[in-house]
Amino acid sequence: MNNLLYARLAKTNLSKNRQNILPYLLSCIGTVVMFFIMDTLAQGSGFDSMIGKDTILTVMGMGTYIIGLFAVIFLIYSNSFLAKRRKKEFGLFQILGMEKKHLAKILFFESLYLWAASLGIGILLGVLLYRLLFLVLMKLTGLNGTIGFAFSAKAVGSTMLLFGLTFVINFLLSLRQIHVSQPVELLHGGAQGEREPKTKLLTAVLGFMLLGVGYYLALTCQSSMDALDKFFNAIALVMVGTYCLFSAGSIAFLKILKKNKNYYYQTRHFTSISGMLYRMKQNAVGLANICILSTGVLLVISISTCLWTGIEEVTYTRFPHQISIEANTGVSGIMKTVKPVSQKMIEEVKTGIDQHLEEKQLRKKYESDQRYYVMLAAVDRNKVEKTQSDDAAASTLIKIMEESEYNQVTGEQVELEPGQALVFQAKQKNYGYDTIELGNQTYEVKKWNTDKKSYILDEKTQVYETMTVVTRNKEAKEAYAAVQGKEPEGYSWEYALDLIGDAGEQITVGDEIETILTESSFNGWVEVREKERNTVYSLYGSLLFLGVFVGALFLMGAVMIIYYKQVSEGFDDRKRFQIMQKVGMSRKEIRQTIQSQVVTVFFLPLAVAVVHTMVAFPLTRRIMAMLNFPDSNLFLAATAITIAAFAVVYLIVYVLTARAYYKIVE
Repeated sequence: MNNLLYARLAKTNLSKNRQNILPYLLSCIGTVVMFFIMDTLAQGSGFDSMIGKDTILTVMGMGTYIIGLFAVIFLIYSNSFLAKRRKKEFGLFQILGMEKKHLAKILFFESLYLWAASLGIGILLGVLLYRLLFLVLMKLTGLNGTIGFAFSAKAVGSTMLLFGLTFVINFLLSLRQIHVSQPVELLHGGAQGEREPKTKLLTAVLGFMLLGVGYYLALTCQSSMDALDKFFNAIALVMVGTYCLFSAGSIAFLKILKKNKNYYYQTRHFTSISGMLYRMKQNAVGLANICILSTGVLLVISISTCLWTGIEEVTYTRFPHQISIEANTGVSGIMKTVKPVSQKMIEEVKTGIDQHLEEKQLRKKYESDQRYYVMLAAVDRNKVEKTQSDDAAASTLIKIMEESEYNQVTGEQVELEPGQALVFQAKQKNYGYDTIELGNQTYEVKKWNTDKKSYILDEKTQVYETMTVVTRNKEAKEAYAAVQGKEPEGYSWEYALDLIGDAGEQITVGDEIETILTESSFNGWVEVREKERNTVYSLYGSLLFLGVFVGALFLMGAVMIIYYKQVSEGFDDRKRFQIMQKVGMSRKEIRQTIQSQVVTVFFLPLAVAVVHTMVAFPLTRRIMAMLNFPDSNLFLAATAITIAAFAVVYLIVYVLTARAYYKIVE
């Protein structure tokens, strides 16, 4: 047989198997479109000389890797469903006289056709959709860019290479399945998994333990740094625990129901539980994948949309004042290479700022001047000790302020006795102790306060747990040295300024302050809210764009797995229900049994995904705080709305795929 015959046979096979091939092809095209557009955006097409360009390109580059990795895993997994459905077909070909090398050639041409169709249609759609999605990105980021022609040769090359390797892997996996199996095995390949699976008690227990530890990490995070440190560990534990529970826990649960005679020996329950039990082993991974992808959709969409909805609040949280100066805030453990700042240097800079404002005839609406010694330390109840490791998640930011500085900031006239201190904590965390131990020094706490809106230092990022300790002037350095073992290298300074003036005047003053700092060799930096606004919008707008892209990709993956599960189970159940009907079960009873079975299996991943999302809320809320989004109520509302919307989409998918299942079975 010549190659043209193999090519024609491959074309005929794809056409006859279009019920299975078409959804797979559409998934391939969809992933090609997403990867090509994301990679084209990552090349910087249309972003020339744009403010915020670097931020957008960084996010788009990250998105390219995420989508590329998911595309490879998803398409290889989807191909395994196709391979299972086609075992009987390839077995029949061999019985009719076709050799395995001939089947290999047919598979090669099939893979070549699918690869060419996926790339051709996908890249064409990517070019056409790029202009629209570029405008969407510009709208989200609030920036202006030039829409160029989207045919990036580099993006095309990357797309061809990635999906070429993916189709080669799928071809080799299918080839291996044919070569290691005998024709009779292939003919009966679809009937595998008919023996009742054994209960893997250890796997089920391990699943519960892993899930419990993952939940514990999510529920017990104390700060944003702690949440960031635990985030990936919690995700890994929950993912592995989910796979273990679906593969072993589901079987154990069904066997428990089977032992309950009052429940099991009913027509609907008997047939549905039996059907699920015999197939649960081969379906468990699919159900776990649906659950994990659904959780990913819920988390990604809720976080990205919430960040975008509250972008103004994010801006004002990150930049609470029009102009701010920070100097030496990294001394002693946070940043290692900074020049110490003295009170004299601070006064010189402040004098220069006041002179400039007087020249411009601009008045101050608000001014805040905070000077302190800063360090990272470990806090255990009322004990503050030097951090023994570089684990920032377990550290607290300690700010030691002198009594005179405190009185100047607050307008109070506090007089501390030797060995007395004031303690202030943020985030509504009660201190509640009569003493505080700073290293080997113990201080009597004269006053403590947990008011988040306190005059003691605005929290802009909420990255660390923060504590401010006020001591007598002479004791401030001693308190620092008692913890760190050495005196502080210099002051840290936070200066905030709000002016009576428009955005242009604020930017002009900020630029002048930067000049003053540069000329005085002052080690500090200036942030002007109106100058940084574009950066915030470019970051969170591009994050929303990426979030929607990744969410759509996860959703497409979940839908595809659901569809193939329904089709596979339909073919597996068809003969079983035909036999039941022959031995006396009515069509109504069969339909009720099918509905009970499909609904139970279908909505189990959604229920578990919702539980995962709810348990992850404290962890994701801390991550949101690190991204300068402090409004937990809005995030909770966004998460609830996302869950409700996804449940509706999930229900629609159920209705559509259930029709295919009923059509096959009946």
